[in-house]
Amino acid sequence: MSYIYDTFKRSFNLVEANTPELRDIVYRLRYKVFCEQHGFLDASKYPDKMEKDEYDERSCHMLIQFIPTQEYVGTVRLILPDATDLEKTFPIENHTQIDPALCQVNKTIRKHIAEISRFLVVPSFNRRTDDIKKNKIQNQQQGSSKSVIPSTQNTVDRNKEKSSGRERRSGLNIYMVLMAGVVRMSRINQIEYWWCAMDPALNRLVGLSGMNIDPIGPVVDYNGLRQPHFGQICNVLSRLCQRNYGAWEVITDCGVYSYNETCTIKKL
Repeated sequence: MSYIYDTFKRSFNLVEANTPELRDIVYRLRYKVFCEQHGFLDASKYPDKMEKDEYDERSCHMLIQFIPTQEYVGTVRLILPDATDLEKTFPIENHTQIDPALCQVNKTIRKHIAEISRFLVVPSFNRRTDDIKKNKIQNQQQGSSKSVIPSTQNTVDRNKEKSSGRERRSGLNIYMVLMAGVVRMSRINQIEYWWCAMDPALNRLVGLSGMNIDPIGPVVDYNGLRQPHFGQICNVLSRLCQRNYGAWEVITDCGVYSYNETCTIKKL
């Protein structure tokens, strides 16, 4: 078991939002980030300060709880296929441009595909971890031997780990924790493929852990800059396992939610 996994278990809880009370927390966090912080959505349309849409009823939701403060600091949803109508579209199909040469989804795949959506971290948590990082840099410049950074910051302590016989540096970040929630929801709901319309900058942050999902179209303006991506989960996790074993432990909970990562990619 790696240091990064131990840090994850000590620092975060993954809480499935499966009650009305927890769903309300999800919607309030989304309002705070998408309406108040970024202005992607018109706040006047949500007088109750809870951001909801028509896809929430066919979605599962995960909250990220920071154990030291018990605060909920992030959330993500997984939009599932509509069991009564598999042709019912996903947001990515309606609002981005998918290149058919890069991705064609047939009826069989539509039964097992979901869209990663509303992937966010609350601004107060990001500010806190940024401040902590600055303090660490100052301490290092002063020659301090003590670290004041908890291992839960966005670029947490770099730790040497061996992966595939080579030394590799890796650290826990909040986006990795969100992806752990995505994998857990996917495995429980028998999802095998992901779609996501992701901010290119966020994609780079997620990619730092070794978790890459392939782009399938150009960047468009949809609640900010977004680019469509597609991935077969077992393939994504297989690459992650090779590139960053500690991150794989976090994201699959040491294999509890793994996808037989040695499987061969199916032809679409």
